[in-house]
Amino acid sequence: MNEIKQAKIELLKKAGRELYPARTARANSCLQIKNSLDALGPTERRPETVVVAGRVMQIRLMGKSCFINIEDSTAKLQAYFKADELGADYQLFVDAIEAGDFIEVKGFPFKTKTGEPSVHAQSWTLLSKSLLPLPEKWHGLKDTETRYRQRYLDLVSNAQVREIFQARSRIVAAIREVLDSHGYLEVETPIFQAQPGGATAKPFKTFHEALGADLYLRIATELHLKRLIVGGLGKVYEIGKCFRNEGIDTTHNPEFSMLEAYEAYGDYNTIAALTEEIVRRAAGKSGKFSGEVIFEKRKFPELWQKATGEELERFLGDPYHFDRAKLEACAKKLNVAYDHKGPTHKIFDKIMDQMILTQLPGFVFIFDYPTAISPLAKQVPGKPEWAERFELFYNGAELANAFSELNDPQEQRHRMETQLESKSKEKDEEIPPLDEDYIEALAYGLPPTGGLGIGIDRLCMTLLGIDSIREVILFPTLKPREGSGVRGQGSEEESEK
Repeated sequence: MNEIKQAKIELLKKAGRELYPARTARANSCLQIKNSLDALGPTERRPETVVVAGRVMQIRLMGKSCFINIEDSTAKLQAYFKADELGADYQLFVDAIEAGDFIEVKGFPFKTKTGEPSVHAQSWTLLSKSLLPLPEKWHGLKDTETRYRQRYLDLVSNAQVREIFQARSRIVAAIREVLDSHGYLEVETPIFQAQPGGATAKPFKTFHEALGADLYLRIATELHLKRLIVGGLGKVYEIGKCFRNEGIDTTHNPEFSMLEAYEAYGDYNTIAALTEEIVRRAAGKSGKFSGEVIFEKRKFPELWQKATGEELERFLGDPYHFDRAKLEACAKKLNVAYDHKGPTHKIFDKIMDQMILTQLPGFVFIFDYPTAISPLAKQVPGKPEWAERFELFYNGAELANAFSELNDPQEQRHRMETQLESKSKEKDEEIPPLDEDYIEALAYGLPPTGGLGIGIDRLCMTLLGIDSIREVILFPTLKPREGSGVRGQGSEEESEK
């Protein structure tokens, strides 16, 4: 705190003003006052006394009077201070209050000569003294590192950032509205799990001292939610955090928000219709998405053959395995770069990303994926190499993933064991261990079920027209600051893949 700040504090103390009073008499929001003046003309006033409060954003001195802008969570509002009405309190305000401080203003609402909604101050009260200066007021906070690390300054400085997170809240509320209207029950499942499962990803690991056991932060909520379907809860969903120990880039953050929903007696067609309704409702409530929400439906076998010139069955050793040599030959033919030491399914992913997804503008459902990469999905009847699975993309970016859920416990065990063979052979640390407890739950009977996962952060990016996931997460994962005492390795840039 500099000497100027300290001098202002001393002035306030000398005047008997509390720097941080316990409460306020605020009775009106800034937006309420502005709306109440809509019908008035310039210089007209309302007779009542109002009390507003907010952060001082700007002070414009005009000799014996001044105009200030205060801002609360609803709007920005102008207040007018006059020296001959406020007496010594006017000079105290001028000498001791500055941008960043929170104050309460009591007075009557009116419109200025230019028609600006305002409050004519009859008294003011300090609510909280800011000890550090706000970012430069005319240009806002621009430094990206500071914006993410000190999001509170970003929100204070940039109105458009506040709008993004208000819109995100509306999107999440819209998702709940759809699911609740269809009779889904919102539930909560464990974040700490004895073993990871429900997805292919490297987990975060921790240790619980009282239990003397390793635990994992969940990579998905799927397997616990399906246990609830086994238990007789017909439709369930969860919107919550998942965690994957992966690199950071414009579409990946290690901590992210997921919707997962499961419906007994449904399948992937049931879930596709539900997904369309969710996206349309969320787009309408976002207040930002201006395009028409039109969905195209495509079949994966057709897309693969068009992109590569060959049927995908040729690249399968059996319904559960890719033929690595053939996939590598295909990638080389198509000039698709891949990690020669990485697992086989990553070669498939690279071909799909570069040769198929780049050709799909707008909202596109892709139905029927290879069983070899869909260990939790039922097979298409009569076609064991294909699984009843779809993904939804927008301009090639994945938004949703859904299955007709595999409910045969013996087949599920075989799929998981097949995955473990690949884990051992290819050193794929993303493949989860076999979950005996989940297989036991299936053995008690899981009815035909449709399941859905939607990445909340990516859906928000799509509907708000934003290119980076960090712009839709209030506190994205960042490398600890130097000197913070937190151990870190490498630079943040090195972690971005």
